Amino acid sequence: MTGETAEQDNRVVGAVAAATSVTALACGVCCVLPFAIPAAMLGSLGAVIAWFADAYAWLTPIAIAAVVAGWLWVAVQSRRSGKRPARATLVVMLFATMMTALACLWPLFEETVEGVLRH
Repeated sequence: MTGETAEQDNRVVGAVAAATSVTALACGVCCVLPFAIPAAMLGSLGAVIAWFADAYAWLTPIAIAAVVAGWLWVAVQSRRSGKRPARATLVVMLFATMMTALACLWPLFEETVEGVLRH
């Protein structure tokens, strides 16, 4: 073999190795990700839920303040414009109020819900 032929063979081997690597990566992305993504998402969701569980003590007062501020904003805007708030606005604000009330009451029925879910 001459030096030129060996160099061409090395290029061919390198090109085949690169193409094989890219193909393997593409197959891995195509076939493995559909199985890995749900597991990764569930793990992330668990971490987010755990963070919110620890953050309950300081997030609840912030949520209450946000809902109160929202109602005040609706009232001020309604008074300024002289019109009733839109029905959708009232529905969203009522939903926010109910969810905040449930968050405030959660410690009262947390143990009962956990007991039901465990059995």
